[in-house]
Amino acid sequence: MVPPYMEWDIGNTALVCASCGKSFGEGQPIFSVLCDEPEGMARRDYCPDCRPPVGDTLGFWQTRIPARDDPVKRFVDDEVIMDLFRRLEGHSDPRKRNFRYVLSLLLMRKKTLKFVEFKRADDGDRLLLSDRVSDATHVVMDPNLTEEEIRQVTDEIGQILNFKVSA
Repeated sequence: MVPPYMEWDIGNTALVCASCGKSFGEGQPIFSVLCDEPEGMARRDYCPDCRPPVGDTLGFWQTRIPARDDPVKRFVDDEVIMDLFRRLEGHSDPRKRNFRYVLSLLLMRKKTLKFVEFKRADDGDRLLLSDRVSDATHVVMDPNLTEEEIRQVTDEIGQILNFKVSA
């Protein structure tokens, strides 16, 4: 049986706009959103004419369709990742908690978040993290994922954000 955090079916950048169906061309700017749907999180890509409202999304970013001969870029703005991390705060869905936990590990690795303290509690362990920019403190539930589960969620993050997270 596949654990619930692995059931997301989120594809790479689409070839057509999710709203009007127009094909994307090389070099064209597009808007991507991460939506919370009953089946789980889903990525949707839109052309500039159909740019969706972002209020009901978990995260959003703008990118360009690469030219066929362009080298693959493996960079996502840290603020996009941090915004997604903030939007997932307080969710009780285990998939989203796992996703947020792995995002916190990525943000610590990028030195955007700083580890402050580990707290044990009857209702679950927590990481206390400090935001280096705003000095805000974030509490992240530790879902006690195995190394393999962390790798799988990390791969999912890379697929959603269209970049490679190196181990």
